[in-house]
Amino acid sequence: MQAINVSTGESLPQGTGYINLYLSPVTRDLNSFFYELPPNLQSSSSGQVLVIYGDYIVKRAAAYDLSFTTRFQGEWPRALEAFNRNIFLGSGYGSVSLAVDNNYLRVLGEIGIAGFISLLVIFMSLGIYVKKIYPDIDSKLEKSFVLGFCAGVIGLALNAVLIDVFEASKIAFLLWMLSGVTLSILIFNQKKEFNLFTELRKIATSGYAVIIYLLVFSVILFAPMLDNYFVGDDFTWLRWAANCSIDSNCNAISAITNYFTNSDGFFYRPGTKIYFYLMYQTFWLNQVMYHAVSLFLHFMVSSVFFLLARKILKSNLLAACAAFLFLFLSGPLEAVFWISTTGTLFTSLFGLLGLLMFIYWEEKRKIYYFLGAILSFSLALLFHELGIVFPLLIIAYTLLRGSIPKVKELITRIDYLSMFIPSVVYLAIRFLAQSHWFSGDYSYDLLMLPFNIVGNLFGYASLIILGPISLPIYEQIRVALRENIILAIIAIPLLGFFSYLVYKFIFNKLSDEEKRVVIFGLLFFVISLLPFLGLGNITSRYSYLASLGLILILVMVIKRIYGYLISNGREIALGSIAVLVIVFSLFHFIALQQTYKDWQGAGTRSKTFFISIDSLYRNSWSEEDVQFHFVNVPIRVGQAWLFPVGLNDALWFAFRNDNARIFIENSVEGAIEQAGSSPFSHVFNFN
Repeated sequence: MQAINVSTGESLPQGTGYINLYLSPVTRDLNSFFYELPPNLQSSSSGQVLVIYGDYIVKRAAAYDLSFTTRFQGEWPRALEAFNRNIFLGSGYGSVSLAVDNNYLRVLGEIGIAGFISLLVIFMSLGIYVKKIYPDIDSKLEKSFVLGFCAGVIGLALNAVLIDVFEASKIAFLLWMLSGVTLSILIFNQKKEFNLFTELRKIATSGYAVIIYLLVFSVILFAPMLDNYFVGDDFTWLRWAANCSIDSNCNAISAITNYFTNSDGFFYRPGTKIYFYLMYQTFWLNQVMYHAVSLFLHFMVSSVFFLLARKILKSNLLAACAAFLFLFLSGPLEAVFWISTTGTLFTSLFGLLGLLMFIYWEEKRKIYYFLGAILSFSLALLFHELGIVFPLLIIAYTLLRGSIPKVKELITRIDYLSMFIPSVVYLAIRFLAQSHWFSGDYSYDLLMLPFNIVGNLFGYASLIILGPISLPIYEQIRVALRENIILAIIAIPLLGFFSYLVYKFIFNKLSDEEKRVVIFGLLFFVISLLPFLGLGNITSRYSYLASLGLILILVMVIKRIYGYLISNGREIALGSIAVLVIVFSLFHFIALQQTYKDWQGAGTRSKTFFISIDSLYRNSWSEEDVQFHFVNVPIRVGQAWLFPVGLNDALWFAFRNDNARIFIENSVEGAIEQAGSSPFSHVFNFN
């Protein structure tokens, strides 16, 4: 028998693990399938096709190109595994596969961080020689040679992201030979002496280096979360994106226009919907890419915060300390681990960029900074309603200049008023789009408003400083005060008296500059929480932006302690501060690991749920008016969300049946009673 499907020679031995099949829709179930043997197999013609019996399901899948799949699923993970075995010295030469197709990951896997830094120092040293000596070269030929070599190295560095270019003998021999020739030309033309070690130290402590350190630290800390599966609200966002994909009358322009003009009673977040739409069209149901974007956004927020902190703290070292503290602070990490909260990351990034742009505008009076601030604030509003508070941060920043701005000054400054224009337009469009405003869990109780504000401020402050470990204690205190309102009435004045003591005995002893930083940090903390202070509870993701304000104060406290201890000797002061920072960091690192385990556990349970549903699949599930009754639906795994909502949308992805109805029951007996004897009603119990 003639073979119909002949292999092209390209197979995907590891690709099926990379292509996400858990959430892809089931098309039908089968009790057998036909397997066509390769045409070069030595067998009779009657044995060319085999019939294999069993229980199988057919699922819709998306295949990426072989090169992309092999890197992401096979070669790169193996290199990272080798790196994790010994992050400082690596696992040794040849410990990774024959090809990694990423020279940087290969270096990390084989010789670790120490080897990677050594390789980097070689090129940095060469770059220093070029920068110092190139302008003094008289020969045009030599200048052209050096310039061409530098351009070639930059090109190879870019190629090294996808190729083991520095390992290839046909490149390596030529590269190092030309490096020697270039260095010889530079030294021959050197006219001024310089200290290479001093120059390297300047580079290592520069602002650019700090941003690179933040990137490396971000990847090391959060790369493990890339495999965490979708949970809860993720499925709702993905279904909005998928609805347009399956609707023949829907196109990208109409979908995006609808996001701006119709909220369907939901929050007005067109930017977040556009993000999920584009990600779904590009990466479908591959959760790795969604988490990669969250990781990158968290790094970007940390980097912009570093630039902002330099303006506020007037110190590169203190700003770097603040940025690194924010990077691994465990309290707000729900915003990083949960795909559904990507909009919060976008809003925080654009809002901080807008604030930084406005500061540059005031310093340099360049119109593009002014326009950049307006654009950034406008983009922040598209992803989350938190964006409405950012113009207030500009007013708070004016306090750092040493004077309290007068109302008349603020309302007569066109540039100040212009920053509020995006907020006014946003509110008008949001009203016309019929978005969600205040109802249910997102509403304010005017009678309890003062208590909620004070309680939420205390709760968010403890969450940021102590991490998730503070939440159970805070909830117990809140429940006790809610049941005994008299205690709450007494507690508020006591808290006010304690604040007065802090002001009198601590705040007054600070310098004027330190006072301004503390006031700005407190205002940043409160302003960032304004939309949420009146709510009846707190949640981790809302503390993401607000944590920046308290971090500024925390860094200022560390500086103050160092100044107090310096009288006992520099070594004692540095040692004490080092112990303090290490203990605080270790505390949050442990909490970060627990947070990661919670979200990993939630993702694993979500993935297991789909695997088990697939194993029970029947063809009628995607065709008939079926009912699914679920009992004991898990809402959380530790501090991570699992199915607070989104179960309906998750099952829709599995079966693509718009007629299916999902019910959440309190008991198995009640579920069985509700399901009745219909063959199209099914009961499932989570365990």
